[in-house]
Amino acid sequence: MQPARGGLALAALMLLGAQHPVAAETPDLARGLNLEIWVEWLAVDDMLSREGFLTPYPDWRRFVGKEELERYRADGFDFLRMPFDPGPMLALGPGADQDALIADIRSAAEIGLEAGLTVIVDLHSIPRPDEVWGTDDVVGRLWPDYLPLVGRVAAALDGLPPDRTLFEPLNEPTLDCEAMWDDSPEAPPERWPDMLVEMHAVARAAAPDLPLVLSGACWGGIYGLERIDPGRIEDDNVVWSYHSYDPFPFTHQSANWTGSPLKYISRLPYPPSALDNVTAMERAAAAALRMQAAEGSADPAAIAAEIAAYRAMPDDSGPAVSARAAAWAAQHGIPARRLILGEFGAIHTDPEGRFAGDDALRYIADQRTGAERHGIAWAVWSLTGEMAVTLPDDPRRVMDPAACAALGLAGCAP
Repeated sequence: MQPARGGLALAALMLLGAQHPVAAETPDLARGLNLEIWVEWLAVDDMLSREGFLTPYPDWRRFVGKEELERYRADGFDFLRMPFDPGPMLALGPGADQDALIADIRSAAEIGLEAGLTVIVDLHSIPRPDEVWGTDDVVGRLWPDYLPLVGRVAAALDGLPPDRTLFEPLNEPTLDCEAMWDDSPEAPPERWPDMLVEMHAVARAAAPDLPLVLSGACWGGIYGLERIDPGRIEDDNVVWSYHSYDPFPFTHQSANWTGSPLKYISRLPYPPSALDNVTAMERAAAAALRMQAAEGSADPAAIAAEIAAYRAMPDDSGPAVSARAAAWAAQHGIPARRLILGEFGAIHTDPEGRFAGDDALRYIADQRTGAERHGIAWAVWSLTGEMAVTLPDDPRRVMDPAACAALGLAGCAP
């Protein structure tokens, strides 16, 4: 890693960007699909040590190509959000190997364009708590290395059709949550606003006409978006993104990467008002047994509190997020066409098999219509996995007709 060289690269890119006018028209987006991050999830060191794993990059390209993407276009999607984990690129550092991965990013984007879809290239950093290449590191000690990487990826995308190609330089920055929610004099200062300006400058310098997708801090949610002053960016060629997994106790129930006790809770219905007393007690008892088996002891009070908090949430807490985004945009004179609900979805599987499918579909429909009500584009999460909108165990990754109906897509075959 060479932060000093990164600083020089940043200065050069910013000088280059000052010589080019910025295009003012962003692509028209409506209905989007998030592709996979990884099919086979490995630690970054394992990726680098396994021969051929990063060829092509990322590994979903072995399963999804132009034919599949054309099918999603026929289903009714008009754009894709393509996640690319920057972890291995950061680990490799500048050089031929990193350049090869960046070339693969452009190649994947070109396949999407050839399939007739608009493409968002998403540098999708993820938490890696047991490694040194996760999002907390990216927005921390790796920031001097990350900015030049942003510039190199943006430069590689420069020249692709700007009316159908967008670049999202960082997924879900994890910082500033505490600063946002602490109104005391001892609250830490927010770091992301300055970092966002810096990152935007690097990306814009490297790709003067490329539309950019930017988000707020604290996991890219609505609270972070509302803290952004877009006047500091002064760029009409930006789409502002927010993610919504509200209500979180429903969308992330049973996820083993969430904290206790939520990771032991499953089969909560949607919306919150559908959870009656009897069902709540049954779900709490089942969660206590799972916690007991996993940890050797259970915390019934914590489980009950989590379930009670979910029951107290408004039924429209998901769609209300898009209303808040629309209000933020109107306040700053940003048209709704420059907003995107970049991720939404709900877990409908657990270790015991698929569950709550109908509830997840109702949730997806609520979020989708909530965004559309305000003229906001959306991208559902995701192609496969615990929040999949494709048929389970289908190697062709064909859309689930029920998910298509929830998303309002008319092209999906029954």
